[in-house]
Amino acid sequence: MNEIDFAWLINNGPHIYAEYAGKWIAVHDSNVVGVGTTATEAATQARDTVGSEEFILEAVDAEGDVIYADLQMA
Repeated sequence: MNEIDFAWLINNGPHIYAEYAGKWIAVHDSNVVGVGTTATEAATQARDTVGSEEFILEAVDAEGDVIYADLQMA
């Protein structure tokens, strides 16, 4: 997993939730490059945008209680 994109997801959680609740998103280089009601839709859009480069697929919870945390195991 791309650490920069993962950090971007955490840092932008409230904005992402407000715009994409209930959707799947694809993230590449700290940008949403695909959106869909299914992971396949989001991935297809991402592939059309970034080609064979890696991206993160993330389901954005439709519920109001969204918690983002950076947990480090000791």
